[in-house]
Amino acid sequence: MMDAVIAIPALNPDDRLVSLVDELHGRGFTRFIVVDDGSAPEHQEAFEALKRRGVRVVHHPQNLGKGSAIKTAIAQMRFAYPDADCLVTMDADGQHLPKDVVRVCREAQEHPESLVLGTRNLGGRNVPLRSRLGNGFSALYFKMDTGVSCPDTQTGLRAIPRPLLQLAMRTRGTRYDYEMNFLTAVAKRGCDIRMVPVHTVYQRGNAGSHFQTVRDSALIYRQFIRFTGSSLACSAVDLAMFALITAILGLDTAALVAVATVVARMLSGALNFELNRSWSFADSGSRKGPADAQAIRYGILFVAQMLASMGLVTMLSFLPLPLVVVKVLVDGSLFFVSHFIQKNWVFKAKARGMQPLVLEGGAHVREARAA
Repeated sequence: MMDAVIAIPALNPDDRLVSLVDELHGRGFTRFIVVDDGSAPEHQEAFEALKRRGVRVVHHPQNLGKGSAIKTAIAQMRFAYPDADCLVTMDADGQHLPKDVVRVCREAQEHPESLVLGTRNLGGRNVPLRSRLGNGFSALYFKMDTGVSCPDTQTGLRAIPRPLLQLAMRTRGTRYDYEMNFLTAVAKRGCDIRMVPVHTVYQRGNAGSHFQTVRDSALIYRQFIRFTGSSLACSAVDLAMFALITAILGLDTAALVAVATVVARMLSGALNFELNRSWSFADSGSRKGPADAQAIRYGILFVAQMLASMGLVTMLSFLPLPLVVVKVLVDGSLFFVSHFIQKNWVFKAKARGMQPLVLEGGAHVREARAA
């Protein structure tokens, strides 16, 4: 077996964690880092049992999140196992079978510079509906954002090669949002991502999962939620300004509508630009880019989106639907596309280059620095 380090973030585990480590040890793995992410006192026996087996256990004094636990494991790996080929992350709740861990490690051994994912078949009947819907949306969002197809973006079974450790450490996020952020960062840098089919295991309806649907989904899709809020607020401003202008100007109907529409749209567009630059995409470094260049790109998108809306509504007017319904469908689709164009073009932060990193033990590698 390759010199892989198995990292297992754990929160309130039971004896399945100890059995998992024993099974992995029986398959040739000897290097483990288990991160106790703030588990309650009554769950400490599992960690003590692992310590008696010689497993390196690191304790967080309080729950910091899965992302923080993975970063702790990377830091520990650099200190304790500086010669390791890669870090293999997996869950503590029994979702990953030891034989699948072996398959992922073999793929990582054959492709030492690739990120290897253990991908599940999430269309089966044994997969909870919440998980099927969540992963389906996540895969679509990831495809539109990066152009890379990945059927299981939420998998916790990953082999992170040594050249990507620096990027993994600098990726934003401390909880479940971290995994999506890291996968996105790897894809956008053009790094190779390989996918190994693994078994889909959901014990007791996935009752052991610590994923909190509302809180963690809000973290994962924070940019899109902010973008939606910004757009809704600006739509309200657009409508209010249109109503105000039509109420105070004494013009013919055609001229009044034209003037009110243009002025209201320009004001709401300017507000939308500023909100998206300073808030919606702030996590991606939008405020660090030159505002004038961003404004020009935003203006181009603004005009293109308006023309596309008019053109598509006209083209689809033959459908047996009210015209307003057609417009809602067209503008809804353009809204979704606009999010990714603004994220990846209008407000895209300039990536910083490659930086040499000195690891413990004196080894030098070239690794990507997070933007």
